[in-house]
Amino acid sequence: MAHQKQPEEIEEIKKEIEKLREEIQYHDWRYYVLNDPIISDAEYDRLFRRLKELEEKYPQFITPDSPTQRIGEKIEGEFPTYPHSIPMLSLDNAFSYEEVEEFDRRIKRFLNLPQDTAIEYSVEPKVDGVSIELIYENRILKMALTRGDGFTGEDVTQNVKTIKTIPLRLLGENVPSYIEVRGEIYMERENFEKLNRELLSQGKKPFANPRNAAAGSLKHIDPSETAKRYLDSVVYGHGIIKGIEIKSQNELLEKLKNWGFKVIPEYKIVKGIKNAIEHTEYIQKILKDFKFESDGVVIKVNNFELREKLGEKAKSPRWAIAYKFPSEEATTRVLWIESQVGRTGTVTPVAILEPVRIGGVLVSRATLHNFEELKRKDVRIGDWVWVKRSGDVIPEIIKSIPERRVGNEIEYEEPKKCPACGSSLYKPEDEVALRCPNMSCPAQLIERIKHMLSRNAFDIEGLGEVFITQLVERKIINDVSDIFYLRKIDLMKFHGVGEKLATKIIENINRKKVIPLSKFIFALGIRHVGEAVAKLLAKKFKTLEGFMSANEAEIESVYGLGPKVAQSVAKFIRDEKNINSIKRMLSAGVKVLPYEEEVIAGKLAGKTFVFTGTLKSMTREEAKRQVIEKGGRVTDTVSASTNYLVVGDLEGKTTTTKLEKAQKLSVKIITEEEFLKLLKD
Repeated sequence: MAHQKQPEEIEEIKKEIEKLREEIQYHDWRYYVLNDPIISDAEYDRLFRRLKELEEKYPQFITPDSPTQRIGEKIEGEFPTYPHSIPMLSLDNAFSYEEVEEFDRRIKRFLNLPQDTAIEYSVEPKVDGVSIELIYENRILKMALTRGDGFTGEDVTQNVKTIKTIPLRLLGENVPSYIEVRGEIYMERENFEKLNRELLSQGKKPFANPRNAAAGSLKHIDPSETAKRYLDSVVYGHGIIKGIEIKSQNELLEKLKNWGFKVIPEYKIVKGIKNAIEHTEYIQKILKDFKFESDGVVIKVNNFELREKLGEKAKSPRWAIAYKFPSEEATTRVLWIESQVGRTGTVTPVAILEPVRIGGVLVSRATLHNFEELKRKDVRIGDWVWVKRSGDVIPEIIKSIPERRVGNEIEYEEPKKCPACGSSLYKPEDEVALRCPNMSCPAQLIERIKHMLSRNAFDIEGLGEVFITQLVERKIINDVSDIFYLRKIDLMKFHGVGEKLATKIIENINRKKVIPLSKFIFALGIRHVGEAVAKLLAKKFKTLEGFMSANEAEIESVYGLGPKVAQSVAKFIRDEKNINSIKRMLSAGVKVLPYEEEVIAGKLAGKTFVFTGTLKSMTREEAKRQVIEKGGRVTDTVSASTNYLVVGDLEGKTTTTKLEKAQKLSVKIITEEEFLKLLKD
């Protein structure tokens, strides 16, 4: 008969499990973060085996933060999305030290400081990876979100848990009860090259660069496969912090290091912009020593109180700037030049290059912008050329090298006919671009469909470029509206598409048929109409009917739009083919939400907010913007129609006029923490 463990023995086993976890987490930190192990691999393996053995025998003691739980089950369906409590904004870029110095002067002007004030900055290498937010509650990793669009990210917790430099449980002392840690997930150059060799040996497409490889690995449905990719991480920022006060970037990084994170390397706190530039130059010199790709540095105001005063603009904080190192260049040969047709009919010359690695990316194509540019640069088939790549910008040819010509180079003639449909090309007045006038041109149609399905438009997944091209080439799709008339039988004609995949694609299409007016206008792919212009048009004309019946003068009267945009939009909505295409979409079940419904769909719809005191987690302007984006209203005075008064730090005061009035009118008074919860719920 098996011996029954006594309660005292069970308690001892639990204590041993907890002790083993702490030991393993400590040694993980020493090995993966500090690169300074103090036990051998054999000793580490013995500790890990013992923990695994005890947890298998006593599964009631398994916890999510245990080192044995890093690799979870396969992820079913899509990655769920959640809003960031504080938006993960992008940074303004500087491409010269003059722009960096102007950034410094701008800060002093905003803060009313003398221009000779030496502001303290943190200068940090910019890691070219995938931005991530790690949320810890009571020391435990609860969630990991990608940056997404800055306001909402995807939950990739299961895959992030496989990364050994990310603690599942925070170490050390003075740990906050809740913290949102921000950083970057990346793939080391060596692991990137190894992964690509493996993919090529399996006949699979390699990744273009380490960042794409990191992003693809982070979105793998099987965490065990993500674990094999050996992703790494560094942290450098924060969202909300509860339980302790942190006053500077330097203090934050030191605490993050003590809590078990790998912080950004070679960062330095300096006084004055001249010293910030000096450290930037040092980082540029040692760039190749980093195991990650980097294209610049981030310069941040060190003092958090000053950051609070500086606040944010619409898309970026005022207290930080990314300085981009001068773009990398290389020489290679032009193997061919071809004409490419875009979604608005623009015909662009593109050079096919002998592949060359620039800035960690294999470049095989480069834009020549337009045919006048091609002529001016005198680029010929067979030429040796200088190619430039800077960050995410499409590689371009800077100039040809005539001295290296051997006599068999060929000049490329400007085409008269569209390479995709054969229509005669034309050049609009006051433009250098050649255009194809045929709206049914297959090349335009492919690009328009890709645009319409993109994330910021209908956001329909499952139809990649190759698939779309085949659908157009086989004339299954002859107009963008045909997307909404696809049948399973149409899709199953293609190799590798069975009933299950075809059903999923059709379901994806049907699920996204309800779309806000601003996104629908953007999805139409009208020339000169990006997301911002589409939102302005939606706000002005309110409904699809209002938009479609607008005239050029009404469109031009929209604040921020000029005659070019107005002409382009008016021409588009008067075109019979476009009108019929939109009608067909509506007949297929597409529902375009009026602007009011788009706003009302927000979580705070119809609620009116007033703020008093200083907010810790964001500026007053940022808080207002978040309320408005979620459908609410913000006013400066408390009235009977106010739903919430948000009370921040009153800086020693016991009350304010707003607070007294809210109490008198029985308006609901909430703290900053309660306000943040409203934003997230």
